[in-house]
Amino acid sequence: MKSIIEYIRATVVVCACCLVLQAVADAQSSRSRQEKEDVLTDRELEMRLSKAEDALVSEYKDVAMKLYNQGDKEKSMAMLRRLKELNPRLEGLGDQIKQINEELMDENANEFDLDTKKPWESIGEVSEDKPFRIQSSGEFKMTFNATVTVDGLKPDKESKDYLPGAPLGCLLGVIVTDGKPGKPFPVKSQLEHTPKKGGTLFLKVNVPEGTRCLGRIKVKVSGYIQTSRR
Repeated sequence: MKSIIEYIRATVVVCACCLVLQAVADAQSSRSRQEKEDVLTDRELEMRLSKAEDALVSEYKDVAMKLYNQGDKEKSMAMLRRLKELNPRLEGLGDQIKQINEELMDENANEFDLDTKKPWESIGEVSEDKPFRIQSSGEFKMTFNATVTVDGLKPDKESKDYLPGAPLGCLLGVIVTDGKPGKPFPVKSQLEHTPKKGGTLFLKVNVPEGTRCLGRIKVKVSGYIQTSRR
């Protein structure tokens, strides 16, 4: 009788051990399946990334379009430029940016004549980090009077009124901020300029001292510039 009881006890222990081992095996199998499900293939990851990029691009375009329709072209263009940095391969993005920039540069347009015999003429107010455009056309006459030795003329020095490195007679611009003029820059027939400091824009032709000019040239300014010239 005692041996039968011991046999039964042994059988119960063995069965219990089997159940425990089976439970452990089932848990490990379940965890292994879960880990396999959590591991994404390269293709699946690429597809998820592509969907995320498409959603971001769509959001950027939507915001840029709403800003444009509200009349805030500058912010709209800034959004498109940020989008181009994120995805340079997007087709048509460069053309959109160029179109909006052209629209901005055509705003506040003003045309007038510039008398070439006069010194620096005040044109209008420009703002820091805001681009403006200058276009000019026409012809004028100039006469240079100077006494010359057999050694010839000495090279002209750069001054506030003349840039020897720029073409003789070309249109020059300078921005005066708080009464202090910046460095003159050549405009020629056209220039888009983004000033580092705001101030008053002045224009004149690039001629050295002793030069007499006669004639008027056509000038058009536009973009971020406020002028009352006529």
